[in-house]
Amino acid sequence: MQMANRDQVLEKEFEGNFMSPAYRFPNQSIKPGDTVKPEDTHPLTALNVKSVISSPGDGAKVKAGKVSIHGAAWAGEGDIAKVEISTDGGTTWSAAKLGHEQAHYAWRLWTYDWKVPKTGDYVVMSRATDSQGRVQPATPVWNPSGYLYNAVDQVKIYVA
Repeated sequence: MQMANRDQVLEKEFEGNFMSPAYRFPNQSIKPGDTVKPEDTHPLTALNVKSVISSPGDGAKVKAGKVSIHGAAWAGEGDIAKVEISTDGGTTWSAAKLGHEQAHYAWRLWTYDWKVPKTGDYVVMSRATDSQGRVQPATPVWNPSGYLYNAVDQVKIYVA
């Protein structure tokens, strides 16, 4: 069975599960456990700036020397302007190398070659900044559905 594709312009917000009650965000900040009335929410129409670390994975054991860190970032309405990496709990940040391929609304790959100063346990963190100046936050804005989670990503690794 083949369905016809057709676009429709509506005079009001679509009334269906994916516009209400799903994919909505509170208009005001709320605390975990609080409830929010549907009329006190708005539909999600854009993504937040975000980066993730894809390698090494959380809990990885790596050899001392140069460790290659990889990941991806995206920004929804903006373009990824930079990705930064911290290996000291967010005290200092260094620029990652952005991949050459980029397109609006697409993930942007990045890499960072880290010269490990000594063996031990480390928390590697990534944060992105987009072309509109939005920076990935240290902590997310809480909401009942967990939508738009974009806190700074982190992985714990052990360098032997």
